[in-house]
This record gives sequence, structure tokens and C-alpha cells, in this order.
Amino acid sequence: MKLVLFDDAKTGLLRDGRVVDLSPVLGRLAEQPAQWRMEAVIEAFDEYRPQFEQLAESEQGVPSDSVQAQAPLPRPRHLLCAFSNYLEREGAQRRNLDFFYKGATSIVGTGTTIEVPDLEGALAYQPEPEIAYVIGKQARHLSEEDAMDHVFGYVNFIDVSCRGLQARRTTFLSKGIDDWAPMGPALVTKDEIADPQDVRVRLWLNDELQQDYSTSAMAYPIAEQIVWLSQYITLMPGDVIACGTHHGGLCNINDGDRVDVEVDGLERLSIAVRSHAPRLTERWRPPGVRDTGPATA
Repeated sequence: MKLVLFDDAKTGLLRDGRVVDLSPVLGRLAEQPAQWRMEAVIEAFDEYRPQFEQLAESEQGVPSDSVQAQAPLPRPRHLLCAFSNYLEREGAQRRNLDFFYKGATSIVGTGTTIEVPDLEGALAYQPEPEIAYVIGKQARHLSEEDAMDHVFGYVNFIDVSCRGLQARRTTFLSKGIDDWAPMGPALVTKDEIADPQDVRVRLWLNDELQQDYSTSAMAYPIAEQIVWLSQYITLMPGDVIACGTHHGGLCNINDGDRVDVEVDGLERLSIAVRSHAPRLTERWRPPGVRDTGPATA
């Protein structure tokens, strides 16, 4: 099932290119703030699901291109992103697992024009396409056997990043600026993704394919990530955790560009770019990653 927030943050079901408003099922819950409402749906999903399906069978809905999709989880308690979580060359060794936070005001939905400021020391501004997973129930001190039971679903995610500022002690300017965490358009329940460790992730810049990789190259699979995180923090329903990107094929974004990201099974996330910075065209790549062409699945 594909859940969306649309127009004035109504909750909907996306099916076959049409959106059905789920407000009649949600009743007074439909009047609550969007994040709180989505968390409530996630927590009680086994109860809501048959009602959603019944409504979708009886209601035609509206074409998805006639509504404005919002980020499906606009204000999660935790928005965490994995650092350097792909094995990008033969013989590569896993680094220590680590994460960084992005703020809730970084979150935007598909169809948004993101703002790129002119940051002193910037070498490149780059969009990192990623699969992100959404927590379905409270988690603390989990075992690997139990970890995936705490995943509710998945979303497309873009970690917009500024290169050249990594020497700073935090990721505030290089990762944490407003608009720099596009996600969506849909929150896709986990039953629709057979194996999240073997899906294709692609990014297009102005209709040209730049990145094309498989999540099978993750250094730390999702279950291991959840176990590690749950040793230190309590994960809550609606939390969003992005798995990192494969750096092969990373491209620069400049004023007027359009970016499309698609993880298999998760629809397509599209953003436009408005930049106040000079055009930066020389591709940045992390040390040791020789190939700057598309990573191949």
C-alpha cells in the first residue's frame, strides 16, 4: 500500500495513478496535524488497512497529477542518515557505522523547488539518492532477528549535500540546510518491497541518468542499522532513517536543474533547483572512489 499526504496535507492512498482521500475512514483523526496523524495510522495500521482497501474499491479518487503531494512524514522525531554505507570498490572494508541528523525543516516533498545558498568554501552541491526506511513501532535494544519487524515501510530520499565543508566539526552547513531532505512521494508499506537489500536506486539530472546502483552494495544492511541505533536511542513510529548512497556517478546541481530519483517500487521523487551560488561543474568524489560515471546495479 502507498500512503501519501496531498494538497492541504490530507492523507491519501495512491493506487494505479490515482489518489483516494482516506479522511472518511480516519474521522476526527483527519483533523490532527499531519505527522501525528501519520504516526497514528502507522501504529494502528492493521486495523486501518482493510478499511482503506474497502474505501479504495468504492471510490475512484482523482488523478495523482492533479494533486500536490507533500512529504509523507513531514516532522519525524528522528531523521537520521547513514554515513558512507556502501562498498564502492573491490576489496573495500566496512567503516564504523555512524549517522547524522537532519532537521525537520529540511524535509520537503516531490515537486518542490529547493534553495541552494552561496556557501563560502563550497566545491560542489550534490543530491544523494537513497532508500530510507520508516519505523513502525517503538524500538530499543533490539536483536537482529527482531529488527525488520520494526520497519513499517520505505520512501525515496535525497540527501542534498555541500562538498568542501566536511572539515568542519558538524554537518550543519554541509547537510542540514532547509529543503535539503526531499522525500516521497509515497510511504510504501514493507510488504510491497520483497527485498530492500536488492533494489535499484537511480538518479537523473535534467533527464540524463547519473546514478544507477543496487542496495545490495550496502556495507551495513537495514537490520544491522536498526540494531546499532536501538542501542543508543529509542526509535519511534514515523522515524525516518536514510541508508546512504553509492558515490559513483554523483553529479553537481546548479540553478535551473531538475533532479528525479526512483527507488524500485517507490514511485518517483522530483525536485527543481534554485541556486544563489556560482555554477560549479567539476565533479567532487570521495577519496578512493575513482569512477565518477554512473554506478551500475
